[in-house]
Amino acid sequence: MADVLLQDLWFHRVEGAVIEDVVCDGEFVVVQARASADRAVCPACGTTSARVHSRYVRRLADSAVGGRPVVIELRVRRFRCRQGACPQKTFAEQVEGLTFQHGRRSAGLQSVLERLGRSVSCWRRTCGCPPR
Repeated sequence: MADVLLQDLWFHRVEGAVIEDVVCDGEFVVVQARASADRAVCPACGTTSARVHSRYVRRLADSAVGGRPVVIELRVRRFRCRQGACPQKTFAEQVEGLTFQHGRRSAGLQSVLERLGRSVSCWRRTCGCPPR
């Protein structure tokens, strides 16, 4: 039951990730998760691959909980592209709704920061402050 609750709290809009553990590590909350898809699509050519090249842990900043910063430690895989002519020999899997290419934040936190930046930008244009 607790596992289902944790899954709903952090990844309620994410289909491709599974929470394995949540650890309160001093000042941080660390969510340990893994990608759950059995294959991934090459971003260069669109070919689907199930051939795993390697694995690594990707650390993503996420929205704070209870005043504590959250770090998602997501185990992801690098896949080999099956298309021989593709310039991208290997590629890392992305979890839709959670990761984006080269991102160090969760997609949710990135969205919040982008909206905040746009609102501050709009406010500065209408408040009459001289531009910097």
